[in-house]
Amino acid sequence: MKTTLFFMVYVLYTVSSFAQIAPATPWIWMHGDNTSNKSGVYGTPGIAAAGNKPGARNYSTTWRDAAGNLWLFGGTGYSASAQGYLNDLWKYNPVTGLWTWVKGDNTTGRPGVYGTEGIAGGLNKPGASYSSVSWTDSNGNLWLFGGFGYGSASLGLLNSLWKYNPATNEWTWIKGSSTINPAGVYGSVGVAAATNTPGARYGSQTWVDAAGQLWLYGGYGYAGSVAGILNDLWKYDPASNQWTWVKGDNSINQPAVYGTKGVAGMGNKPGARYGCVSWQDGAGRVWLFGGYGYDETFAGNLNDMWRYDAVANQWTWIGGDKLRDQKAVFGVQGVAAAANKPGSRYVSSSWNDLNGELWLFGGYGYDAVDAGYLNDLWKFNTTTCNWTWVKGDNAIDQRGVYGTQGVPNVMNKSGARTGSVSWADNTGNFWLFGGYGYDGSNTGILNDLWKLNSNQLTLPVHLLQFSGMMDGNDIRLKWTAEETSGFSHYSVQRSEDGGQFTTIGMVDGINNSSRNDFVFSDRNALLLLQNKFYYRLQLVDKDGKFTYSKIIRFDPLQHTGTVKLFPNPAVESVSVSFVQHKKGTAMVRITDMTGKTVKQISYPFPAGAVSQVIEVSELSRGVYVISVSNDGGVVQQRFIKH
Repeated sequence: MKTTLFFMVYVLYTVSSFAQIAPATPWIWMHGDNTSNKSGVYGTPGIAAAGNKPGARNYSTTWRDAAGNLWLFGGTGYSASAQGYLNDLWKYNPVTGLWTWVKGDNTTGRPGVYGTEGIAGGLNKPGASYSSVSWTDSNGNLWLFGGFGYGSASLGLLNSLWKYNPATNEWTWIKGSSTINPAGVYGSVGVAAATNTPGARYGSQTWVDAAGQLWLYGGYGYAGSVAGILNDLWKYDPASNQWTWVKGDNSINQPAVYGTKGVAGMGNKPGARYGCVSWQDGAGRVWLFGGYGYDETFAGNLNDMWRYDAVANQWTWIGGDKLRDQKAVFGVQGVAAAANKPGSRYVSSSWNDLNGELWLFGGYGYDAVDAGYLNDLWKFNTTTCNWTWVKGDNAIDQRGVYGTQGVPNVMNKSGARTGSVSWADNTGNFWLFGGYGYDGSNTGILNDLWKLNSNQLTLPVHLLQFSGMMDGNDIRLKWTAEETSGFSHYSVQRSEDGGQFTTIGMVDGINNSSRNDFVFSDRNALLLLQNKFYYRLQLVDKDGKFTYSKIIRFDPLQHTGTVKLFPNPAVESVSVSFVQHKKGTAMVRITDMTGKTVKQISYPFPAGAVSQVIEVSELSRGVYVISVSNDGGVVQQRFIKH
């Protein structure tokens, strides 16, 4: 008897493809100056203007809101008239290309105004500081913790926790001390308490889990009465306003315990470090790379990659070296390889892309020969655990090439730098701002804003629908597209891990203005592939330019009563996979964490394992629940909207 399973992707009346960032993808200098040490132009608070710009700075703090605006706070650098510590809050709109000075001071060295703990106030404001860390919660509030700067009076390390509400334009001092250099209060491991608090610190890492809880790792600061490098892991619950010491040491300068590469263990732990970078993958796991801190014995620049699983409460050493100050292995630009690795470094910048891959840019550390300022761009695949050197130079201390503001050019490149900040916008483009490093000729503090497009190419084709059917041992792919002249062909690509794709066939384009249907059969695919697998289309025009379709994920072994999401976190869309017992209608409902339904769609499905892409770009950033109601009952899964 022939078995038929159906899985599909619908994207109606839109261009569904996006280009992966490749060596030829150009940097675009979008805003700011192409020379260093420039003062800010503040304009009027709350009013966007073409002449507005933050002054040059490094070690700032960033957020992205639900509307896709990019937010910037403080750092050390230039106000309108002086150099020093900053507490100005800015907003950048990627659509209009305009900066707005929202709040804070246009001078340097200002102390914080704390007000009453837990009470919002129009006069409240964090003091001028740098290297604080941040979160965005599901309600769109911006959170700020720690840093080095001003408390209510003095200059030092901070552990104050702040919340900013963009709707009311008010800061609230939530927790922590208004004075400098307080020690940590750890309590018992794994036990939340009102008196628990992380010690003052800067250069930490943060993330938000699916339950909306805020996590904090490491940095340089106080465990007890003496400052040093930290490796403690904390969790903050906004609902209870309590911290929990989850893992790591309650003392400074602790070495790493690596264990066996690729094997999780309760005794494993990263060494104390600051200035590292982190990401979250689709399963909610956290990845941690490099920084300045401890290997098994001594402190130095690091290039080790770690993964933390909050469910198991275990660290895994994934890759890189367990010895400080290691040089890079670049390999071939654009080609992933197991031997590739970034050199040891700290204070780099990082992004997540729409495919769930992790990106690393620059910092201070090692090329293949020596240490200095870096401008290399790397991509890490969380499935294969391979690095790819994608763009930038394989040598230290390289100057920038700015070109014309707003105009992409393959010759453009950001100069080598450290302490810059980064965002990924709602469409997956990468943004980079400021830092200390090279402009076009000299070193200094920078205020240039760069963009790297993930959707750089517009081809003469609209892909309207991409679907597939398991037919016996074959996979039969179908798609519908509208083409115009200049389009060449579709390359059909397959992957076993969702990261490394291989071309398995080609279908020529038709080149007319009508909607055309295409079919491709992957013969005996199920005899070759044992578990889940992935397909995508590479859309190629006659000039050799190309983009990719969204990825179909298919798991023929998925069990009844489960729902799987890909990617998770999601930016534009999420693929919902489940089992349909018989032909009929399934209801897909998305609710927020209060239980309010924010989206509800009914789909007709054939029997079998199915997958449907749901567009979520209109949802605010936060945590949601997807429920599928069909003949098998109701199944649910949480996902994070970035």
